[in-house]
Amino acid sequence: MKLPVKPIGFDWHSWIGVYLGLMLFSICWSGAFASLSSEIDWLLMPEIRVNTRDGYFDFASAFNAVENAYPDVRIGVAEAPADRFSAAKFAVVTLDGARQFVYVNPMTLQITGSQSIFTVQRFFREFHEAFFGLYGVGKLLVCLFSIPLFLSMISAFVFYKRWWKRFFQLRIGKTNVSLWSSLHKLAGLWSLWFVFLMTLTGGWYLFEEVRYKFGDEKFTLVDAYPLAVKQLPDVDSAGRARMPVTDLINIAKSARPDLEITTIEPDRAGYFYLIGQSDNFLVRDRANKLFINPYTGTVVFSQQAEDLSAYWRWSDTADTLHFGTFAGLASKIAWCVFGLVMAGLSLSGAWLYVQKQKNKTQVRWPKASFVACVALIVPVSVLPIIWIYLHRVGGKVDGQYQMVDLPDAVAAFIVGWAIVTLIIELIWIIGVFSLERGTGQETRRGGQGMS
Repeated sequence: MKLPVKPIGFDWHSWIGVYLGLMLFSICWSGAFASLSSEIDWLLMPEIRVNTRDGYFDFASAFNAVENAYPDVRIGVAEAPADRFSAAKFAVVTLDGARQFVYVNPMTLQITGSQSIFTVQRFFREFHEAFFGLYGVGKLLVCLFSIPLFLSMISAFVFYKRWWKRFFQLRIGKTNVSLWSSLHKLAGLWSLWFVFLMTLTGGWYLFEEVRYKFGDEKFTLVDAYPLAVKQLPDVDSAGRARMPVTDLINIAKSARPDLEITTIEPDRAGYFYLIGQSDNFLVRDRANKLFINPYTGTVVFSQQAEDLSAYWRWSDTADTLHFGTFAGLASKIAWCVFGLVMAGLSLSGAWLYVQKQKNKTQVRWPKASFVACVALIVPVSVLPIIWIYLHRVGGKVDGQYQMVDLPDAVAAFIVGWAIVTLIIELIWIIGVFSLERGTGQETRRGGQGMS
């Protein structure tokens, strides 16, 4: 009796899962936490938590409060509270070069605390987006994995016949393998829309990164920096002093009464720079932006999301879809859950492969253990980069970089997450190693029996 032949789509799906699944797990696993990383910071750090009566925020008064409390710091970026339960956040640079966040209660304008910019949000953003740069190739590497993610989705369509009728089919079966195989398929079906969205936005990021690194090195339409297609001219001071922040904010409000200002950068290549939200749907804050000459008060450039071409409008939409920020906490939770499901699909697929290959004289995909070890090297190699990062943002004392002082809760969460991640990945590798060792022993026994 002939055994059924697996379709070619199953081979593609299996090959991608075995050889590339561990890297996909690292990316999806970290992305799930990245979607709720700001909320994790809110839970871990009491200085962020406030309770205001309304959503009004006086940027100008908050600037004055920070400048009075820290007269020697330089304010780099000021962010309005994310909601009425959060403090405003100012990114500052101290005299010794340390980079810190200063938190301001939007109602009382009191400083609630300060700390290093290395938060849970910053860790997961840097890790998920680019493995902390990974020596110049991190972001490109992460973006490249949108391709195997897309192929994994397409190959599932090819071999899983009549999939559209199976959204409510869970076959328990007689073994754990049957149950987990059915759960793997069911979870894959219900997360198809999310996988498609991640491949779509991930593919776009890949295009942007390739364009930036190997093309025209442009990353935005208009800006004061050279990475823009249309770079603004140098700021003309006209022999004047900089205008007060209060006056510049009032000028911005007069020029753009529709704009809800969310972020201010007082010195962006010399310009007073503001971004925020208007009446547009599904765009990041910098789709609406203002560049003001801080010496003359002239609005040099004003961008509205509705005026963008389809290309640049989509460029400002991709982030909101990729990180699920368009509907507040509800969409972020959904993105986190489905990100975990995607990570779970990688794990369950690897487990099913190991279980189905047991007791066979030859594994289906050889050298999988070697590839898994290489995949483990990538996140592990991030550790020295993080060590350098923690010293660089800590500033200098007597010409020497100092280790940043992290809040205990933040450090514990990041270290705990890293340990759990490492354990999961080691279990993956051990499982594949034991499979290959077992099949090798079985082959030797077979040879001895024949002799």
